[in-house]
Amino acid sequence: MPASGSSSSLRSRGGGLEDWDDLEGAHVDRYGFITLPPPPGSRMGTPTETRSASGSPRKRSLLQKRDPYSLTSTLSGSGRRTPTRKVSARSLNTQTSELSVSTSLRSSRSVIRQASNLLPHNRDRRWMDEAGDMLNAAPSLQDIVDEIQAEKLTEVMKRKEWERSEKWRKMAKVVRRGGEGEGMEFEFDMRNPKLIERTWKGIPDRWRGAAWWSFMATSAREHEGSPSEERIVAEFHRLQRRSSPDDVQIDLDVPRTISRHIMFRRRYRGGQRLLFRVLHAISIYYPETGYVQGMASLAATLLCYFDEEKCFVMLVRMWHLRGLARLYRPGFEELMAAMGDFSKHWLNKEVASKLDELCIDTTAYGTRWYLTLFNLSVPFPAQLRIWDVFLLLGNDQPSMSESRKSESNTPQTGEYDVLHATSAALAQALREVLLDAEFENAMKALTSSIPVKDEDLLMKVVKAEYKQHHGKKKT
Repeated sequence: MPASGSSSSLRSRGGGLEDWDDLEGAHVDRYGFITLPPPPGSRMGTPTETRSASGSPRKRSLLQKRDPYSLTSTLSGSGRRTPTRKVSARSLNTQTSELSVSTSLRSSRSVIRQASNLLPHNRDRRWMDEAGDMLNAAPSLQDIVDEIQAEKLTEVMKRKEWERSEKWRKMAKVVRRGGEGEGMEFEFDMRNPKLIERTWKGIPDRWRGAAWWSFMATSAREHEGSPSEERIVAEFHRLQRRSSPDDVQIDLDVPRTISRHIMFRRRYRGGQRLLFRVLHAISIYYPETGYVQGMASLAATLLCYFDEEKCFVMLVRMWHLRGLARLYRPGFEELMAAMGDFSKHWLNKEVASKLDELCIDTTAYGTRWYLTLFNLSVPFPAQLRIWDVFLLLGNDQPSMSESRKSESNTPQTGEYDVLHATSAALAQALREVLLDAEFENAMKALTSSIPVKDEDLLMKVVKAEYKQHHGKKKT
């Protein structure tokens, strides 16, 4: 039965009205994103998408490796590649042979290296070598033809999720019980090795909001002078009564930030209304910075887990305690310094050399990655896994004195390391694509959404990069 006019005006504290008009439950995924397939021919694939579709999961084929580096299909729908003004000056015939030579030279990893990667102490190197496989689907339901087997696997996955949730429940400590219908607030020990290890494996979604809130609340307590939750919430409501010079731009950006989500479908209603209010407040709270487009992606992600008040508190704490205030500082000097640090110390040397050859600067793709914390640069489930670790380990260390911080433009140790490790992992995943790409396809691969289909492998590579560089800093 269609909803009445009065019921459609209701709003909930958890993020506003969900608009289910013309939708069935099967059309929305577990995170609230609408999964209706786009109309045929609505867009052309990116080089990485072409690569994922060209071969079967987990199998490498030198015959199929050619696809990612060719131009995408023409507008007429034909799969044939036709010369255009954008094709490299090299002839198409020689290009094929050169690609075969370069592919066979690097071939894939040697048999000896593959065998040695199976040794326990080479596990991190193995994840880095296999980083490209994260763009292929992990063995899951699509690999099972028999429907009965698929149902059994689904049950196994559910049981595993329940077991992980139970482990997080045992680690959670109740610190505040809310009133009727308000739930409870939990605390997690951020120094507990088990918690750190389990965060790398992914926070169960039912515990994600509680864990994120605890991570930031703990950091706030450890940083002298951090404003309290009550003070930030009071400021949020006070700022709603003021106008912002950025309101017009915010109003334009809100509907195009995350429109394919069940909360953000309706103009000036539900999630869009909450998103505007949060961005309006943050633009006044930080007058030096004002509103910058990347902020909308951050706020929209947080609104999927928090009401508008807690969303604003989370943003303010991320600004102060996770280095975002300096990344967004006018002139973006800190962002440029972070990009330089990544390019010099984290980016794969072979990939870095190729990008230099193509005159692709790190800022051409890294700016979006860092300012949005990889929102829309990877699928939402992968983004959440990155945020899990960033909110836990991306700490702006209180022991670092302001005088030491001002001595150098280089970002402080540990502050952006999770972002650097993630960027290095994504570059490693795209390595084979980038090394054989021309300028246009390299830019497409780096600036389009990277189709990570195996979040577990992504985080294994991120962790390997993170551990490797922290090991270097200790020695």
